Amino acid sequence: MPKEMQFKVSSALKDIIGRDLINDDLIAIFELVKNSYDAHATKVDIYFENLYKDNPSIKIVDNGKGMSFDDLRDKWLFLAYSAKKDGTEDENSDFRDKIHSKRAYAGAKGIGRFSCDRLGSKLLLETTKEDNQTEVLNVDWEKFEEDAKKEFIDINVSHETLGKNEEHGTILTISNLRGEWNRKKLLKLKDALAKLINPSQNIEDEFEIYLYSRDEEDEDKKHNEYHHRVNGKVVNYIFETLDLKTTKIITNVFPRNNEFIIKTALYEANELVYEIEEVSKYKYLNKIEYIVYFLNQSAKSTFTRRMGISQIDYGHIFVYKNGIRIYPYGERGEDPLGMDVRKGQGYARYLGTREVIGFINIDGTTVELKETSSRGDGLEKNNAYGELKELFYETLKRLEKYTISIIDWGRVLTDDYVALNDDERFDALVDLIKKLANTNDVININYGDKLLGKLQEKEQTSAAGILKSVKAELLEGTVNTDSLVKKISEAEKTISHIQNVAEQAEEEALKNISENIKLKEMNKQKEKQVLFFQSERTLNEDELVNLQHHIGINAELINGSITNFKRKMDKKETISKEEVIDILDEISIANQKIIAINKYATKADFLTNSETIQKDIVAFIEQYISNIHKVISNNKINIEVQSINDEFITNFKPMEMTIIIDNIINNARKAKASKLLIAFELHNKNIDLLFKDNGVGLDKKIENKEDIFGKGYTTTKGSGLGLYHVKKIINSMNGSIDIIKNTPKGIIIKIGLKK
Repeated sequence: MPKEMQFKVSSALKDIIGRDLINDDLIAIFELVKNSYDAHATKVDIYFENLYKDNPSIKIVDNGKGMSFDDLRDKWLFLAYSAKKDGTEDENSDFRDKIHSKRAYAGAKGIGRFSCDRLGSKLLLETTKEDNQTEVLNVDWEKFEEDAKKEFIDINVSHETLGKNEEHGTILTISNLRGEWNRKKLLKLKDALAKLINPSQNIEDEFEIYLYSRDEEDEDKKHNEYHHRVNGKVVNYIFETLDLKTTKIITNVFPRNNEFIIKTALYEANELVYEIEEVSKYKYLNKIEYIVYFLNQSAKSTFTRRMGISQIDYGHIFVYKNGIRIYPYGERGEDPLGMDVRKGQGYARYLGTREVIGFINIDGTTVELKETSSRGDGLEKNNAYGELKELFYETLKRLEKYTISIIDWGRVLTDDYVALNDDERFDALVDLIKKLANTNDVININYGDKLLGKLQEKEQTSAAGILKSVKAELLEGTVNTDSLVKKISEAEKTISHIQNVAEQAEEEALKNISENIKLKEMNKQKEKQVLFFQSERTLNEDELVNLQHHIGINAELINGSITNFKRKMDKKETISKEEVIDILDEISIANQKIIAINKYATKADFLTNSETIQKDIVAFIEQYISNIHKVISNNKINIEVQSINDEFITNFKPMEMTIIIDNIINNARKAKASKLLIAFELHNKNIDLLFKDNGVGLDKKIENKEDIFGKGYTTTKGSGLGLYHVKKIINSMNGSIDIIKNTPKGIIIKIGLKK
């Protein structure tokens, strides 16, 4: 007959679930403060005594509900047992109701008590439950380290019961400290404790933390600033500081009726930009909140001035569960969400830990989102965590779309917006918000009264917006010399800023790649080589260097054109209108190339994007329209590509080809076309690319079709350089371009190329 056997538990288990898991003094303090929080304390005092003598100690005093003899025996001394987890923590207790606490528990592992062992080898625990006697435990953790063969249950701890005490709560006195504490470490602890409690959470009862060290009182008197003093109340001024006139985005997941809703709201200077609601696609996320602030240089300076510490030193994206912080999220030098790795792959288009600050708030109802047993390793990496991270990046992308794409490049609003009636404007704004939010699955939508004004203001101050304004003045003959110089200088500054951001991002990218990034294998396609990828990919070091090189070349061309222009102006040389348009033409084409680099770098092989390649131009156009243009474009045109089975291998520069396609599509949009058909006709060693739109067609006043390709020619409010650039590129490819009347309306732009 088989016999039943039992496990024997070695005394060495104490280290495995204690000091080996809680391997940092600050995290150990956190765990003990979290226990006070879970005991419904409203105040915790932390005393550091005799730090520079032979008998230093740490005393943690709270006014929580305390423990009875039964609590000590059945809960505190019950290894790895958590009454919080099984729901019996407040069973038969009215203390929680008396203090009106609505807190969810911060801990539920049953191992936080072993933080005492991390801090020191001796523990004196004194605890009093309301209307109960004071219970005292003396624990010598070193007894568990003497003989690993000795069983855990055979090692005794000293207990005694004292008389009744009118005050409830728990006092932990930890002595024979294992680590050294000094002023620098105490200030670091104070800073960390300030971030322990989520400052955005509306906790109905107050929770205060005080830090005391008599040894540091004299030194404190020499400093007036909060961040340079050890003693006193721990305060988090972050929300006062974040009341900045900056951009923030808030995403909430919450239940409604029989489904879960994702609500996203974007604000600038505390005014609503837009707000949308979608049905959640996530299985595990419930009662999750994301709050992310974008910090430009001005906001960073204000942050440093108000907080007494820079945003970089303070931290970035913190994670809180049930109001209590989870490490290491937000910690300087830590990047558990991979933001800087991602930024290294995306350059100035992505935000990293240096540009944002914020919070992820997790309600306890999402039970799958739980902290690892090894404190300091964050949340368990399971499917729920994958969803949490995915929605964080969806939120971040929407912030990036607004703060980066519009401000730097100015490509959201259309020229013909002002000509729309009220209903059309509403539809256009709804479509615009969907583009900004990168979604079509909106069930509710709202926007601020000043949305249009904000977008127009941002677009006007972008590089493209400034150049567009100058060109319009030139064509209308209303240009003022001083105004022209001022606007070109503004464009120079904007483009210089973009170049600087790109350079900084490239440096970070190379560092991240060498340390963190494992290169993805190139996707393979059975029938056609993939020229554009449906999702963004990692770039290797050579591509990054090449990217920076080409941005630099075009930025230098812009800078050179502006410098030459300003030199002539300074010398008061006569500059004709034609010369000015030539200069603007050089700036415009270089700017278009920078925009192309910015848009396509991670969705195309950049080394081929900037050089002449010999590929199938049919496959290139098909993939560009389906994988790039339809994803990022704001055009309300239905674009159809009429594919053919045959290949047409020829030499072309992908960057130039994208400029051709973009300009033709833009021309069709300005002609109020709703459809654009792209077709191909093969003729032995030649191919015709046909772009057929249903717009207003050719102006009847045009006598010579070649005039359409002339520099500065336009029948709209555009610059008149789009089709001129197309013609210029086609000529360099030894090709031809012609315009034909379409039936029943519109035009056909026919481009002929040779192998």
